[in-house]
Amino acid sequence: MAMTLQTTRRPATARPRRRQILPDRLLPYGMIGPAVFVAFAIAIIPLCYALWLSLQDWYMLRRPTPVWGGLVNYRTLLSDTALWASFGRTWIWTIGTVVVEVALALPIALLLNRESAVARTASAVILLPWVTPFIVLGFGWRFLLDSGVGPIHALLHALGLAGDSSILNDPVGAFAMIIFISGWKGTPFLVIAILAALKSIPDELYEAAEVDGAGPVQRFVHVTLPEIWNTIVTVGLVLGILAFYSFDLPWIMTKGGPQDATTLVGIAMYKAVFLDLRPAYAAAISVVMLVLLFIASLITLRLRRRH
Repeated sequence: MAMTLQTTRRPATARPRRRQILPDRLLPYGMIGPAVFVAFAIAIIPLCYALWLSLQDWYMLRRPTPVWGGLVNYRTLLSDTALWASFGRTWIWTIGTVVVEVALALPIALLLNRESAVARTASAVILLPWVTPFIVLGFGWRFLLDSGVGPIHALLHALGLAGDSSILNDPVGAFAMIIFISGWKGTPFLVIAILAALKSIPDELYEAAEVDGAGPVQRFVHVTLPEIWNTIVTVGLVLGILAFYSFDLPWIMTKGGPQDATTLVGIAMYKAVFLDLRPAYAAAISVVMLVLLFIASLITLRLRRRH
């Protein structure tokens, strides 16, 4: 008997289309919506509150709630010579911190730009100062600079750079030292950024420069530096913004002293809120800080574009 097998093909069933929650043109906005909401919640709302608070008249020993004061805090701020002195120190602190970071990070990045186990290990270890909390670094450096048991103080004393007392007791020496420590802490972040920029430079540029007879210094000036300049300026701007808002390191090490030599704007704001009990005045200081930092950032970015 011959048996014939007949195969029957089942009719294809169309998959049910998924119901779109958002139209295609609105989908990108819906995906970034949560991030925008979080950014708005943690940045824009506090900023608006600070602006509103800066226009209030609120001295907590005189009244428990703020009342409208208009520009009274800004008029007080303009005549506050101690505050403007702290602004000047903050700019010196910020520029000095970035200069130290660039001066330390650039040669370190050039040394680590090698394919070796030592370079890879050092690239990982060098991040330790960056990830260490300021409170640990502050107390650690206070111990190192202690006039009784500090080894760095003993070295500075032997070199004639410090007397019997700690350098943190000298107004000029304390300010210079904490600028160096601030730059030293931020150096690893800039090292990694410069190192990444160095890795992205094509070898053909160096080969062409070498064919043209360029030496190591000329190759660095005409090839390496232009290729990493934007990275240095951009990351330096970020580190400068962080330095401009510094509070913890100078407060831990010197409490703003001696003789207000290390009193930055962040410390002045802290004293305005928690010692003078004038939160509205501190809010006005924060608004002025934001405006000045915005102007400085625009100038820095223009420098980056012109290069």
